[in-house]
Amino acid sequence: MNYFLFIISAFLLGFIAAIPAGPIQIEVMRRSLNGHLKAALMVVLGAFVSDVVYGAIAFFGIAPFLRERIVMAVFWLGGSLILVVLGVLTIRNAATPRDSGSKYLVKKRWAFLGGLSLSGTNPMMIFWWLLGSRIFLDIGLIDALTQRVAVFFLLAGGLGLASYLTLLSLVLYWLKRFISEKRIRQINIGFGVVLILLAFYFAYSSVGYLAVPQ
Repeated sequence: MNYFLFIISAFLLGFIAAIPAGPIQIEVMRRSLNGHLKAALMVVLGAFVSDVVYGAIAFFGIAPFLRERIVMAVFWLGGSLILVVLGVLTIRNAATPRDSGSKYLVKKRWAFLGGLSLSGTNPMMIFWWLLGSRIFLDIGLIDALTQRVAVFFLLAGGLGLASYLTLLSLVLYWLKRFISEKRIRQINIGFGVVLILLAFYFAYSSVGYLAVPQ
């Protein structure tokens, strides 16, 4: 087994998996565009911790608990409530010219908890980790998912996820100087609307889990 190739592949898999837009990406984007780079990076750190915890759950044997319909429904509903709150706060703060100075956006503790909770209410990460390990087994990149391999996968994949979000933060923080304050407020309102729409999707998913017959 080539550990170097495996680690690079796990990193790239995590990096690619972080690209599709979701609640975490939106939180990182709006903090970066409002000039709060440290807070954006704390969102990334919170998401990283949550994703690695889900990976540990997936690899070390308690994933079946999170496959229960009622548990999945609660997770999705919790995510929906968090997204509604974030969406409303985003739109409300964007309605004034001083959104970039919002205490909510700048506080690093709240940013970390936001990243942790948003990523923590997405138990589908468990299946992402399991799918990644299945792919590596199928192509022969790993011989077996031993504890050592699982730990390397968690660290490399988690760093890949965090690296994309960090890069996104840095790029948008640099680009903000070329965007007017009015345009940033409009972008923030758009972010708020997207968060609320995602909240409806999370709520729909929650109801969907409860509606599925046993």
